[in-house]
Amino acid sequence: MSALLLAEPRWAQAAQALVEGCLDLPHEEDRVALLITVCDALGDDLYPAFLRLLSLIGQHGDHAARAAVANVLVHALRTGRLPSGRRSAWGAEASSAPPMSYGHTRSLGPLEYLCAWHAQADAGRALTSEQFHGAARSLMDLIASSDDARRLYCDKLLADVDDPIAGALTRQTRHALRELALAWAAGANALDASTRFVNAVPQGRDSSLASRISQPAYPLR
Repeated sequence: MSALLLAEPRWAQAAQALVEGCLDLPHEEDRVALLITVCDALGDDLYPAFLRLLSLIGQHGDHAARAAVANVLVHALRTGRLPSGRRSAWGAEASSAPPMSYGHTRSLGPLEYLCAWHAQADAGRALTSEQFHGAARSLMDLIASSDDARRLYCDKLLADVDDPIAGALTRQTRHALRELALAWAAGANALDASTRFVNAVPQGRDSSLASRISQPAYPLR
């Protein structure tokens, strides 16, 4: 079961505790286990809360704090254990099946999750461009605190966009994510790279196929 957020979550204290764990735990395995434990304790419904913690560290942490978390992400990337959240597969309507039914959800890492949330969520639930920029830039600044983390994450993103079978991202989202990854790998800062993503996403779209069919422009009869 997912955790429940407090009415007034103590975001700063939680982010500080996460940084301290990444600084104080003696072994890489222990530090990765901490990230995974925090992520799993929140559960899929509250995965955005985990992303907020990472974004807060990226936005407000000093270099040592950002580097400590980024170095943990390096080991997580190398061992295939990047803390991930689950979203509906792009062709599946979220209400058409139980939330965790096999084949209807896909795991996405932090940055990919934000990209799908902006580009693929139903109208009214999607991140606006401004919200996406704010979250993505903070997260990317955190990751870029380690050159290895940035390089490994770019490699992961480019591998993901070359895997259409996974079903997590639409063709349009994969194209936009490739633009972001190529720009970021070539040395673009977080703002420029995230802008490449937003500019490559078709505007005025709702990429959920089931949702599109239910709209008046796609009558069932």
